[in-house]
Amino acid sequence: MVGDRFDGRRHDLDALRVFCFGTLIIYHSSLVYGTKTWWINTSGATKLIDLITVGSHPWRMSLLFFISGVVTASLLKKRSVAEIRKTRTRQLLLPFVFGVLVVVPPQVYFSPYNFAPDLSYWEFWKTYVVSGLRLEHMWFLAYLWIYVIAWSIAQPQLARRWPGLSASLAAWLRGRVLFVAPIAFLSILRLCLYPIFRETLVISSDLYSHAVYFSMFMLGTLLANEQSFWQEIDRRRWISLGVATLSLAVLAALSVFIPRDARPEALVFAVRIIRSVFQWSAVLVLLAFASRLVSRPNRIIMHLNKSIMTYYIAHQTVIVIAAYYIAKAGLLDIRSFIPLVVITALVCALIAEMKSLATARLVPFLAGIVAMRKGLRKPLPQEPA
Repeated sequence: MVGDRFDGRRHDLDALRVFCFGTLIIYHSSLVYGTKTWWINTSGATKLIDLITVGSHPWRMSLLFFISGVVTASLLKKRSVAEIRKTRTRQLLLPFVFGVLVVVPPQVYFSPYNFAPDLSYWEFWKTYVVSGLRLEHMWFLAYLWIYVIAWSIAQPQLARRWPGLSASLAAWLRGRVLFVAPIAFLSILRLCLYPIFRETLVISSDLYSHAVYFSMFMLGTLLANEQSFWQEIDRRRWISLGVATLSLAVLAALSVFIPRDARPEALVFAVRIIRSVFQWSAVLVLLAFASRLVSRPNRIIMHLNKSIMTYYIAHQTVIVIAAYYIAKAGLLDIRSFIPLVVITALVCALIAEMKSLATARLVPFLAGIVAMRKGLRKPLPQEPA
């Protein structure tokens, strides 16, 4: 079943990408109502809403980086490494710069952490840019670009020196090893690096996150075209589902009944291992079942997939602004959670459609100008002697 469409477009990965970014809207919206300090928080925080973080945070970004690695490596069928690097740089850096300069500042401005609440937005923005920019959720674009550059440097060397690396890795990740090896690797990172570096999402100091996410990205690039790996995770899908369900149940129970600051050292140690178990098993579950459930192109997924970058860039700022005005109306309690998610999705959809419409009109217009200028530069025909 997997092999029948392995060489075509991976519609399952398109669907997973949309799913991951969709859960990101729900996750960031839940931070308003949970116990974790965020840009805007309701006064009636509840532990139950934290279960959204428990159930989605361990695997979501790991899966996105894995998918990004698969897609990047798949482009080698049609493009060179240099072309991929150039294309990815244009796709990632331009939105990143726009996001940091334009999209992120309103999150600070509309939050209780606004360092200059008496200034107009324009004056605030100038002060903000000078005093120090924040990446916020734009870190994903920066990290992904760095990983693509690193891959573009390493890939020719790997292909020349270890041409059978991908096949050997796929052959090794079978049976118990499919679970034990990645979980052991993630557990070591979480036990050794996380206590020291934490998850800062600051490029220069985020060693733990880089170790996890770059590993997932490179794993995706190596296994992208290894059909045996995808067949193996399909065969083990029910085991993956059982392991993911059990580990999630344990994490959820601990989250509700034993606060972090009340956990003994031995339990903290165990929880980090359980999180690694859930992280990898959830990735396997989603990859396996998406491969079975999404085997054909879907118009909605295809449309959303084209606009997913716009959703990602806009969503967190939309959440903060919407939560700010909901709070001003005195309605920011748990009952506004679902309306906040819906509002965010609708506003992001509107922005995405407006961007698509503007692009559809602007690109032909600019192309026409370029063509006209080229035409004007043509030498005039010479009169016959």
